[in-house]
Amino acid sequence: MFQKSIAQGRFTLAVVALIALVAWTVLPPDLSWRLLLGFLSCAVCVYLLTELNNAFVLLRINSRMIGSTLAILLAPAVMLHELQTAHLILLCSVVAYYPLFASYQRPHATVLSYLAFLAIGISSTVFPQLLHFVPVCWIAQIMLRTMSTRIWVASLLGIVTPYCFLFTYGYCTDQMAVLTDRFVGLMRFDQPDYTSWTLMHFVVASLALLHFLIGSIDFLRNIHLDKTRTRCNYYVVLLVGSLSFAWLLLQPQHALFILPLCLTNTAIMSGHFSAQSYGKVQNIVVVILTVLSLGACLLPILPFHL
Repeated sequence: MFQKSIAQGRFTLAVVALIALVAWTVLPPDLSWRLLLGFLSCAVCVYLLTELNNAFVLLRINSRMIGSTLAILLAPAVMLHELQTAHLILLCSVVAYYPLFASYQRPHATVLSYLAFLAIGISSTVFPQLLHFVPVCWIAQIMLRTMSTRIWVASLLGIVTPYCFLFTYGYCTDQMAVLTDRFVGLMRFDQPDYTSWTLMHFVVASLALLHFLIGSIDFLRNIHLDKTRTRCNYYVVLLVGSLSFAWLLLQPQHALFILPLCLTNTAIMSGHFSAQSYGKVQNIVVVILTVLSLGACLLPILPFHL
């Protein structure tokens, strides 16, 4: 069965990494250090997501489908190929799950809470609107049965820490705008504007949404097969992922910074489906998703302008 072959294949991640490398080197007109660093940055995120699965047993079988799914979704995302601040959001979105998942049923895990929200705080320094997700992460802690007064205070300290460094830098250099400019328009919500989107924005966003929906529906249908802790972890991913896509649809002008959140959560949900749901229909769905994903990688090199 095709699905079982790629889900449990020892070389699946290596093959996907090779496809991604080709996408990074063939699609642009010339190579640059920013392109190389962008690839290395995404490769680190793929590795960390793979290790996240190993650390918290997100899959019931030995599979690298979660990391492979992130890699195959990043390959056609040409807007994320060159190194930029959006890669920090991608990295922090993966890293934040480590202490968050580890805090399960640990109401005294103040250090873990601090580290999780520190990652959010760091990523918000390049995209302050991410602070809107802080209440969502508090809800996630409640879902993980870890919220307490001390945990809440630790989360606030984690958010504030990177801004303390910004304040110190701005004060010492007499450039307080480094701090204040980040909060200009923080509470302003503009009308959805898709004019800045290229064809590849629509392709990547649509492909990620399709992966996420299929993975989420399959998870909810087979929720009884996972352990309680694993279920709670996936509930958190489902919550954050759903709100990320809703945010992307409502504020598409910020797609560069929101897409990394969508891709991270999509990889976890879709990897869960591809690795663990077997059957004739599921096999066909995986084949279709694979063909669409590979087709998306080829779009940018077609002989017409995107």
